[in-house]
Parts: sequence; structure tokens; C-alpha cells
Amino acid sequence: FEDITRVRVDPALAEKSIGNNFKLRVYPLFARSKKIIVVRYQEALPERAGTFAYRLPLNFGERIGRFTWAGSVASGAMPQHVRGPLGEVKFSRVANGFDLSAEKRDVQLSGIAELAIPARGTALATTQEFDGATWFYAEPSVSTAAAGMRAATRATPKRIAIHWDASGSGAERDHARELAVLAAYFERFRNMEVALVLFRDVAEAPRNFSVVNGDWPALRRAIESAVYDGASNFAHIGQLNGPQGGAQFASVDEALLFSDGLANYGDTAVPKSATRIHAISAAAKSDGAFLRALAEQSGGRYADALKLGPAGAAALLINQAPRIAIESTQGIADVLLASPYAGNGRVQLAGRLTENEGRVVLRIESAGMKPAFITVPIRRAAGITADAGFAAQRWAALKVTALETDYDLNRAQVERLGKRFRLITRGTSLIILDSANDYARFDIEPPAELRAEYERLRSAGVRSREADRLAHLERVVRQFQEKQSWWEREFPKGDKPVAKVEKKEQGAAVAVQGVRAEPVERRDDVRQRAPATAAAPPSAQAPAARPVAPAMMGGGAGRMTLADSAAKASEATTVNTAMSIRLQPFAPDSAYARRLREADAANLYRIYLDERANYQSSTAFFLDVADLLFAKNEKALALRVLSNLAEMNLENRHILRILGYRLMQAGEPVAAVNVFKRVRDLSPEEPQSHRDLGSAYAAAGQTQRAVDALTEVVTRPWHGRFPDVEIITLAELNAIIAQSPAKLDLARLDPRLIRNLPLDVRAVLAWDADNTDIDLHVTDPNGDTAFYGNPRTFQGGRMSADFTGGYGPEEFSLKSAKPGKYRVEAQFYGHRQQVVAGATTLMLKLTTRFGSANAREQLVTLRLKDAGSKVLVGEFDVGGS
Repeated sequence: FEDITRVRVDPALAEKSIGNNFKLRVYPLFARSKKIIVVRYQEALPERAGTFAYRLPLNFGERIGRFTWAGSVASGAMPQHVRGPLGEVKFSRVANGFDLSAEKRDVQLSGIAELAIPARGTALATTQEFDGATWFYAEPSVSTAAAGMRAATRATPKRIAIHWDASGSGAERDHARELAVLAAYFERFRNMEVALVLFRDVAEAPRNFSVVNGDWPALRRAIESAVYDGASNFAHIGQLNGPQGGAQFASVDEALLFSDGLANYGDTAVPKSATRIHAISAAAKSDGAFLRALAEQSGGRYADALKLGPAGAAALLINQAPRIAIESTQGIADVLLASPYAGNGRVQLAGRLTENEGRVVLRIESAGMKPAFITVPIRRAAGITADAGFAAQRWAALKVTALETDYDLNRAQVERLGKRFRLITRGTSLIILDSANDYARFDIEPPAELRAEYERLRSAGVRSREADRLAHLERVVRQFQEKQSWWEREFPKGDKPVAKVEKKEQGAAVAVQGVRAEPVERRDDVRQRAPATAAAPPSAQAPAARPVAPAMMGGGAGRMTLADSAAKASEATTVNTAMSIRLQPFAPDSAYARRLREADAANLYRIYLDERANYQSSTAFFLDVADLLFAKNEKALALRVLSNLAEMNLENRHILRILGYRLMQAGEPVAAVNVFKRVRDLSPEEPQSHRDLGSAYAAAGQTQRAVDALTEVVTRPWHGRFPDVEIITLAELNAIIAQSPAKLDLARLDPRLIRNLPLDVRAVLAWDADNTDIDLHVTDPNGDTAFYGNPRTFQGGRMSADFTGGYGPEEFSLKSAKPGKYRVEAQFYGHRQQVVAGATTLMLKLTTRFGSANAREQLVTLRLKDAGSKVLVGEFDVGGS
């Protein structure tokens, strides 16, 4: 998608974020024209009192000129419009059931339209021809077979744990319903001990309460007073009865989890626990699949209190329901159950028919009772094609749900299923491209009319990609050889000489002292920029001249060359015994920031909570508050506030990059690894994603993983908007290799690229935003500024290629540093984005003795908002204290 949009083509894109939440992007929308968007989704309707409930969300942001609703229901009895903002809904009988229609004009719609569809006479099995196979989906009733093993009330648990999700998104749950579920639970199990655990980015220590005769006022008050803040980290659940659970949970009989299931922090895999866990949710935006998998793998139940109501949800927790399993199949393969428990007497299953007719035998088990069996016949129906049916995608969705509980191990299989069945998954999105060439380039299956051309281009593309890979490697080798030549050269460390240049003006020769170089022309075709000025004395500034590399200057009679003057001014390379780094702290000047700065540490968090409602969508607000809390030594609270970035605009890679950078700055590389892993999954086509992850791995002590991630950056061909990223990353990779005490697997790295090049001073700038232009400027004690227009300084400073398209990195390198102060600045020229996270966040890493055992580095993150702004980031003090 990113590559396609850069050639001024704008495809539609539908993608999945966390849980059952999706994003659709359609751009551009031209004046006096229209685009038709078809969003297709599938769901299993809940059954209650003999009817299926169909709900249509109608939360539109603006008034609608004309709204129409048309549908068909395969039911033997007429549906009923139960509630909603649409007024009258008309039904008319047709051959296979009923058609419905409703229309509104000039209306502001909100809420939910709900239909009640009689279950009796409704078709509950279907087949579909898709991809050369016949797929089926069915919802057979198991009520009769299970009649003799109705859900039995379980033994009373003596001690339970309640895990209450107090993350920022937890505030959106219907807590009244959740508390009603608890009340019904305690009404049945009247006496027990409870360990309450509030969890967000981390879990709080358990607090113990007693429930006596069904009364729990102290526990209720503790839950009702919970503060909802921070990200959602479920890692502690996997520690129940484990080595980190300790005695706190050693005697817990079961656990109740109240959450929306939106795991967005730490390890986001479904945690596994030997303790039975029941998961309860009352959130419109949730990840039911995550909660169901978490509960059912431990022998517990998942209860959606919004769909089932408090009484229905509590019944699942109180009663021991029969479990259902597949006993045998005939004429059927790949059969899957959506859940081992029946919902309202029905079970959902899907699979593939290998014969015209087949059957599935289900086993129904209940503790202490003899199993019962039912046979489900499946017959191939005629005329259900790929376009008309949904059985194939329903099977694939069940398979993907099962695989995504351990996504890291099943990533490739999830991707294959998403492509084959055209599903939106964590690994696949839906995209509409313009040409067969685009489909072939990105290995995306095209529409039928483009398939022949796609196959031809795809075959040619395999050969082309291999040639590109080899050409890329040789280019990186040449660039690295050039850098080694620079590194091996000795540069003068005296004062920079003032070159005397003859300038012809109206026929006379005029001597001009200290001519300054004009910045080279930008590749950026969006704007022209004024020449940047170095931090040099005013007398050294003069009319601009075309820049010339130092090695090429001079040579004419009567002129002083740099080589001549260097011979006079050169000094022996200084061996610096002391180097220090001073960072410029970022001080926001907003009203809330001033209020927070003036507060004492005891009230700071309360003031933050007071202000938070005004800034829920502001990344700057959470960053500023976290900085102030860090400054007042409130690290745990600072990390909690910072983790809110993971809750904002679910899975926005720009915001997640900011979070990762701040975690690195805070000395939390393990937490940063999990964040950058998600960024890599969201944007694997950007080298910065792999480089950030490699840096976090290195800081966390996971050296081989760091080497693997950074090697990916060095060896893989990237888009041309990422110049020099391989060489910058190669410096970091070689430094890690040189300092590693353990033997590393370097098989993927060409031996010609393995050589450590230690530096006295190194500065690397990266930023979070795409299509954004920021420049690194480093001014040395000579007043000589290295930047895109002056990439080589007199004493040997080296600036990498200019990044104008986003992310960076830009790197300043100096092998042997002259004593004095080095000023590091960042210049923000602007962005070309549709959306930007309030301001562009940059990260600068300053390192002394880079590539050696004595390396010392500091990280700083800053925000740049106004185009044209230039800020001081930090200083190196070489040879001082």
C-alpha cells in the first residue's frame, strides 16, 4: 500500500487492528463524484427465547441525506423489528423467506437497529463451492441429546482471583453489567476468599477480601474506585500458579477475568494457565476471540454480558455445561468446532465435504455421566458458488482464530489462509490495485481477468528479484569500502583554515575571506529551502558559493588550497581522555504542562487524571506527563502514563514508534522489544521497523536476535527513499559483533561487510513520521557544520545521505574528535502527510567511543511541530569533563 501510494495511485485498503476491529481507507474522494464501498462481514447470531437477534450498528458521525436499508432473511416465519432509530421496517414474503426495507432522509442516526428472527424453520446448514472444494457450515441442535445431562451447578470455590482490567480502554466497558454478573455469582457461591488484581501495563499486587453470605461491599468499593489508565498487558495471567505467581495464587480454585480483551502491551499472545479462568466482557469494542481462547484453554467459559445479559453470563460461570467434541467423520475432512460448548443448545461447526454426502458424529460429555452422541448429516447443495456463499470463509475464519492464539508460531499459515480465502487477518489486508503488474509485484492474487498476465509477470519477477538482490549486495559492498577508505584516512585537527578565493566582479579581482558553501540542491521536489547556516562567527559568513568537497578544492595558481593550509595548521591526533554528553531537556509550554510542573510529586498524578479528559487523543499530553513523572522519580507511574500510547488509534505504527523510542530512553528495552515487534509486523516494508527492533534487542541483551534483525536491513533491497540505511545499520551491526563475547551466527552476512569501525563521536537521528523531512546538523569546535549540504567537514566529520521521505536515520560520524564542544541540532522542514500525530517525534542517539568496550550512549526524544524550526538537541564535550 505504501509503495503504491508513492506513485500517486490510491488503492482502497481494509485492514484489521486488535480484536474484532477494522479500518477502511478510501482516498481520494473527488468533487461531484461518488465511490461505492461494500463492507462484507459475517457473524453468528445469538439465540434467545426461540429467536435469533440481528443487530445493525448505526453510529454515523454526520447527518445523512438519504439512508436505505435492504436485506433478505432465510426464515420460515416473519422477522420482527424490535427496536432502533429507523422507524418502520417493511417485510415482504419471497420464495426463500422475507425481504426487508427501510428508508430515512436527512437523518442523524445512532444506536442499534435490532431484528428478532424466529429460529423455527430457519436454515442452519449451508455449503459452498470455493477454490475447487465443497465447504460446509452448520449449527445443529444438541439440546435433545444433552437433555439428560443439563448443566449442573458446580461445587462452591473456596478462593478465587478476580482480574479486573483497569487499562484506559477498560473505562468504556459497561461496569454495571459486570458488577451484576459478580452479584449473581456471589449470590450462588455465598462464602469465599477473593484476591483482587487490578492490571494495566503491569499488574498490581493482589488485595484480599472476604465474601460472607453473598455480601461483598468492600470488594465492590475497591472495584468501583478503580482508576482506568494505561495499556492492557495480560502477561501476569500466565503466571498463575507459576514461578512468579508465588503463594498469592497457590490456593486459587478459579479466576474471573473482566476485560475487553484488547491486548496491546507486552507479550500479546493468549496467555496459558493451569488455573481455570472465566472471561467476562461487557464492551462494544472487544476481542471476543482472544477472551474465548484464553478461557476455554483453561477449562473456563467466555461470557459476553452485552449479548447474554448479566443473568445469562452468570449462568455460564455458575453451571458446569457439557463439553462437545468431534468423535468421527465420514465423507468430511478438516472439520472444526467454534467452541467445545453449545450456545443456546446449538453448536457451530465447519469443514470440507469430500463426497456428495457426509456426516459428523459429535460426542457430548458431562462429569460423572455417560457420553451421548449425535450424528450431523451434511449434503452438498447445488448452485451455491464462491460469490453467493459464505461457508468457505466461515471455516477459514474458525481456522485463523485457532491459529492466532499463538500467532508468532503460525504467522505463515495465517497469511496463506488470508490470501486463499480473501480474509482480513493480522497478516493480510484487502486491497484493490490498478494493474496486473502491481498484483504480480506484491504477490497478491488478482481478479480472474488479470490472472494470465499476473502469472506471466510473476514468473519474470522471481528472476528479477534475485538479480536485484545481488545488485543490492554489490552496491552495499562498494559503499562500505568507501566508508572504510574515509575511516582509514587521517584528518587535520587544527583550526580550519580560511580559504582565499578570487571572485570576478565587474572585471576586477576581489579577495573574499571565509566563503561559505551553499547547500546542495534537494531531491525533494515539494519545496525549495533557504540555505542553512552553521554556528560560525558572523565574520565567517559571506555570499554563498557552490559547495565543493574538501578533497577537490584549490589547485589554481595564486590560490591557497586546503591541502597547503592543512600542512600549516595540522596537529597530531589528540588522544581524548574524557568525553561527556549533555542533552537539552524538552520543556513544553502548554497550560497543562505549567500546571503539572508547579505541582508537587504527591499531587502530580491526580492533576494528570483531572486534565486527561481534555487530551484523550493527544500523544503530546501523555508524553509530557510521562516526562514530568520521570523527572520527579515516579517511574512506575510514568511508564503507566506512557503506555496509553498503545491504546490510542489501535495499532498506529507512528504512535507505536514513539512509544518504543520513549521506552528505550527510559531504560526499558524489553518492553520496547514487544512494541517494535508489532511495528515490524505492521510495516515490514520499511527498514526502520527492523532497525528499531534490532536496536531494542541489542539493548535487551538478545544479541543474536539483534544481529538477525539488523542483517535484514543490510541485505534486503529497499525503496530508494531510504538512502544509506544499510551503511548506517551496518555500523551498528559490526559494533555489536565486535563486542559480543558469544559466537554469533553470521551466515547471512557477506564477509566483505564484517569490519568494526570505532568512532570517537557518533550521532544518529530517526523520527516517527512518514513523508517527513528532518535534517541532522552537527557543528564542531571549528564552527564547521556537517549537514546535508556539507556532508564532509575539515577535521573528518562525515554526514550520511539526506532523508526527505520519512523516518531516517541520518548519521554523523567522526573517527578522531578534536577537543571542544560539538553542537547537535535538528532542523524540521515539514511533512507531506494526511495525518500526523500532533507533532513529529524524533529520537537522537548520541554515542562516545562508539564500537568499543568503553562506548557510552544517551537517548533523547523531542517533538518538532512547526515547519522550519531548528532545535538544539544536545552537545558533546570532548576532552572536557
